[in-house]
Amino acid sequence: MNDLPPPPDKQATIWARLVARLVDLNLYNTLLTFPIDRGMKALAAFLHIPYTPTDMTTLGIIEGLTTDLLLVFPLSMLLDSLICARFGNTLGKYLLGIRPATANGDRLNLSTCLRRNYLIYVGCFTGGIFILAPLAEIFHYIRFRNTGTTFWDEEEGTVVLSPKGSGIRTVIMFILWLLIPDPIPLALLPH
Repeated sequence: MNDLPPPPDKQATIWARLVARLVDLNLYNTLLTFPIDRGMKALAAFLHIPYTPTDMTTLGIIEGLTTDLLLVFPLSMLLDSLICARFGNTLGKYLLGIRPATANGDRLNLSTCLRRNYLIYVGCFTGGIFILAPLAEIFHYIRFRNTGTTFWDEEEGTVVLSPKGSGIRTVIMFILWLLIPDPIPLALLPH
């Protein structure tokens, strides 16, 4: 008879975590962009202001970034926290076979999810300021390589576990993420 406890789940790799977050961000962007665009169109009509969908001009890019910073990113952070607290995982993490947990392996509660996501969105994704995000991600990658954890996990006492191992899943999901176009920009193109 073996009285030893089962081996602990290993921690998820930084790449599995990144791909899971990209899947989640694409999903939230898809879910939120269309209603936000329709809401802005209705508000413009109510205020009698001409409204045109975002185009690739400088003004359109600034409008898109403003919408992301003020609406899509904060709502994504909230939606991600609610889903993770309710189901113990997000779709991206589920597909990658990883899950966030407390240091002792329990499911995260809503307040921990909110604080953790705030630190991720502000610290790693720089609140949606896309020019700074790659620099922040490089910094956090180097920190993860040196310490084995992220500052938001250290701050909140959380870990991201990989009970099933996620190497092959990470590669498959990353390839799919590259190959499948974002449906919202395609839907907003003039017909």
